[in-house]
Amino acid sequence: MDVAEIEAGLAAVTAEHGPWGSANVALPHGLFTIDAEPRGDNHRTLKFLQIIADVLGRPLRDLRIVDLASGEGLYAIEFAQHGAQVLGIEGRAANVAKAEFARQAWGLDTLRFVEDDVRNFTAERYGRFDVVLCSGILYHLDAPDVFHFLRNIRAACTDLLIIDARVTMAPDTSMVFEGRRYGGCVYHEHEEGDPADVRLARLGASLDNPRSFWFTRHGLANCLTDLGFSSVYECLSPVPLNTRIDRATIVARPGRIVRPYNAIAGRLDACRWPDSA
Repeated sequence: MDVAEIEAGLAAVTAEHGPWGSANVALPHGLFTIDAEPRGDNHRTLKFLQIIADVLGRPLRDLRIVDLASGEGLYAIEFAQHGAQVLGIEGRAANVAKAEFARQAWGLDTLRFVEDDVRNFTAERYGRFDVVLCSGILYHLDAPDVFHFLRNIRAACTDLLIIDARVTMAPDTSMVFEGRRYGGCVYHEHEEGDPADVRLARLGASLDNPRSFWFTRHGLANCLTDLGFSSVYECLSPVPLNTRIDRATIVARPGRIVRPYNAIAGRLDACRWPDSA
């Protein structure tokens, strides 16, 4: 696309679907979906890129990546520009339309966006991926959906899971899944009587569920371990610009469990984090 085509396309998609929210995407010819300043989720882009590079040690062009709840396409577009095979799954049609416009503006043939609820994500439906990105969505899901979602991610993830999510600092409840208890809190997304179109229009909220379950940091680590991720980490650097104590970037890897020769250490492998923080 030339400058005039991109400017016209941006104006058209914005007029139809509203202004861009969390994705300030750089477009060809020095254009932007918002402006030249870092906004919304731009600060997380460098963090996710660095995690993938450092943990996997492979070029992005060799990777298959899925971006769950891909929004307006910010991260998926970035990964595709590095040559990765990328699938973005997004539940709001307006976001998919914006992301698809940006994809076409860059001519990214290794990137595909689909409109679907991430609660439908399974390996059988979409295949398996070297990297699963789950940013800004986990804390918008309610129990038990959030547990089934994480279990489906584990089945589809071959090398690396990145979760960026709000976590509760004041747990006041717990949920049981497959005989295990996980601490957290209930967050209200919508009023019970809100119609479907009103819920869908709230871009910073869940698609439809009126409540969501927020894990504690330790509860999320325990859940990922229970689901078969052999190691779980929190990434503290690169540091995002708008740091907040109740948001965490969690990195998890499915791997082969290594057993120690030391019998005393071997008795500790079933230890879990206390679920109070």
